[in-house]
Amino acid sequence: MKLSVVTDVWRLLRELDLEAIRDEAQRPFRLLVLAQDAGVAADLAAALSGGAAHPWLVRAAPGATPPAPVAGEPRFEQALVVFRGDDDPPELRAAVHELRARGLDVLACALGATGAHAEVPRGGERSRLALPDLGPGAVGRLAAAVVAAHSGDRRLALARALPPLREVVVGRLIDEAARANATYAFTAGVAENVPVLGVPLTVADMVVLTKNQLMMAYRIALCAGKEGAPRDVLGEFLGVIGGGFLFRQASRQLVGLIPVAGLPAKVAVAWAGTVAVGRAAQAWASKGDALTPGALRGYYREAKERGAAYFRELRAARGGAAS
Repeated sequence: MKLSVVTDVWRLLRELDLEAIRDEAQRPFRLLVLAQDAGVAADLAAALSGGAAHPWLVRAAPGATPPAPVAGEPRFEQALVVFRGDDDPPELRAAVHELRARGLDVLACALGATGAHAEVPRGGERSRLALPDLGPGAVGRLAAAVVAAHSGDRRLALARALPPLREVVVGRLIDEAARANATYAFTAGVAENVPVLGVPLTVADMVVLTKNQLMMAYRIALCAGKEGAPRDVLGEFLGVIGGGFLFRQASRQLVGLIPVAGLPAKVAVAWAGTVAVGRAAQAWASKGDALTPGALRGYYREAKERGAAYFRELRAARGGAAS
């Protein structure tokens, strides 16, 4: 890595507030698992934990709902209530309403339910999921439903503690960063069509896009359970992929200097470059591997098509003014 690239990367790292992200990712949480059958509650907790039930998944039976946490303990953030088939026992229904009255988000899991309305939420439920069982094939849907109830960096704590949730959370992080970078590229690209503003705005784009990619990579690292000071964690990532990789992705934004015609390419490249960085971060954080150049090119090509489609969405939302 060239010295100038190293200097630029560390300058960007100093400007990022990574400590706050780390603090949120490490903040404890508690999810309540409620079922009539203690074995079923244990199975669901184990499925979400990817092994032995995590201590932050608290199991209970109807009528024995744990009291609100005392000062200093993390509050319950969500309740997973397990039903059997299409039957809703009165005691479980009463528990759902009690939990909702406490302000908890309630996800109902109907195991073996087959009715026409098996996934229609009932009173007090935010959502309802019909699963054939708690086997490996159902865990992905369960993980997605749990993650959907949380927003922002709170999802990092979930993924960090519960490995089966990581794929879902990382996928969302990459999609959100790609969407943010592509939207920024579109908005800035319209301004860059003003001849005098083109060069300085494109240089600024490179900085913004690279910052967003670094933040995304750090969040992915936290999801995978990486420890250490933020600068050390990202330093390890940059050592694996090469710091210049980030800037090569961002520098392609120079296509935006081509008046108007460069805007579709600019948006597609912003999306694709962010996805490539995200997949590289995922491979490193989860396995300690560096993606091969061929794999990176594959991700880039696939994502570029999605980026082009997103450009068309943005253009349509803007009334077709940009082309």
